[in-house]
Amino acid sequence: MKRSLALLFAGGLLWAQSFVPNISIEGQNLDPRERRIISDLSDAIEQYIESNTFSNETYDLEVPFRITIFVTQIDMSGAKRTINAKGFFSNGYDQRYIDNAWEFEYTEGEALYREMIYHPLRDIIDYYGYIIMATEMDGIEDLGGNSLFDLAYEIYSRGNSSRWSRGWDDRKEDLDDLTGDFRLRKARYYYNQAFWAIDDGEGTDGWYYLEEALNLLINSRRLDPQNKFLNFYIEKHYKDSEYFTKVYQDTGLLPLYRQLAPEYNDFFDDVAMTYDE
Repeated sequence: MKRSLALLFAGGLLWAQSFVPNISIEGQNLDPRERRIISDLSDAIEQYIESNTFSNETYDLEVPFRITIFVTQIDMSGAKRTINAKGFFSNGYDQRYIDNAWEFEYTEGEALYREMIYHPLRDIIDYYGYIIMATEMDGIEDLGGNSLFDLAYEIYSRGNSSRWSRGWDDRKEDLDDLTGDFRLRKARYYYNQAFWAIDDGEGTDGWYYLEEALNLLINSRRLDPQNKFLNFYIEKHYKDSEYFTKVYQDTGLLPLYRQLAPEYNDFFDDVAMTYDE
């Protein structure tokens, strides 16, 4: 069973959180010069992520930051190359964000730095980086990602008023859905607490946390069954029911999983049957 990335932090407190970048850039029918540009771009993005912090919290937390860029067009006129692309951003597990309207300029050999002037390459990386780290913080502290979500909103404000405003209406809608679903955000926290309580030998507390998390998720899905972020989270976690049933030697929480994800009833039947045997 694979746990949330937030569960990978070591119990003590240090002075930084960091991303572990995993950058992939792809494209069709690229000539050798264009391939050299995207190879250079990949290195620049990786170096930028490794050189900057995406949180001011103090947990010893390393989070994978996977970015896949699919280049659809490169305008080779002028000194700066204008690149049109689709971006896929993930923590490698239960967060996934898709950007279909990414357009930015890049000059071969260009280094990326943080500054207040909007930059359509750097700020999109920051935008999704803050979202991913904010959501991980939600899993450690109750609504712990608020300050990082605020930074994502600041980037939205700069980007939407810039000449690179394309796509920001859709990004803002997704960000509102993420930050406004307090049930999902709180469920992430209680869900992680259930794992930690079991690891600490506090199984009764773990049962309570898990029950609370599942009820929050059920209510969230009842209110918005098409929530893509919620549904992706469920897809990545419904199999945890097997772990919890084994730990507690009890199928008492399976009905909640069934309410949450009835499309996986066959899996839950197998879990119950294995326990009954």
